Amino acid sequence: MNPEESIRTKQPASSSNDAIGTSTKVAGLVAALGGWAVGIYAGFNLLVPLVATALVWLTGRKLFGKAKQLVLPAFCVQAGHLVWFLVGMAMSRPLPGSNLVDIVLLSFGLTWLWMRPGKIALCLLTVYQLLSLPYNLLQFSHAEFGGTENKVLLVHCIWRCLALFYMVRMYYRIGKPVQGQQANHP
Repeated sequence: MNPEESIRTKQPASSSNDAIGTSTKVAGLVAALGGWAVGIYAGFNLLVPLVATALVWLTGRKLFGKAKQLVLPAFCVQAGHLVWFLVGMAMSRPLPGSNLVDIVLLSFGLTWLWMRPGKIALCLLTVYQLLSLPYNLLQFSHAEFGGTENKVLLVHCIWRCLALFYMVRMYYRIGKPVQGQQANHP
């Protein structure tokens, strides 16, 4: 086949596929710029949960089978947040207080989610995040812009939103049949 024939046989891209591709590129660019801006603003406060989340995700992708891969995004975001609580507590050495409650609840919820992935564990963690997010947002709104507390609370709010997103995503995916199983049933 000559080059002219191969060009004529290719399908032209439809406008809907172009629109999806363009909107995905624009969303990716906006997310990258937003992530860069948050990184510049929050600095080191963003580094610990980001690296912890990435390490948990990479470890989980390598060590655990396909059955646990559905749990991994929701698990790793919250595990990264838990590591950040632990590092923050170790660095500041405060008396056990509200961070201890977060550490205990996250540890319990994540253990339950990992050992017995299901909607009940997701609901527990979702309620925890939904109760914590407004409190963090309120504190964030009262903190001085540019101050350490404001930066820390911004990262808390982002990680809580990420956790909620991945838990809702997992919640809806739990009920859906796997593609291979769907083909076997009439």
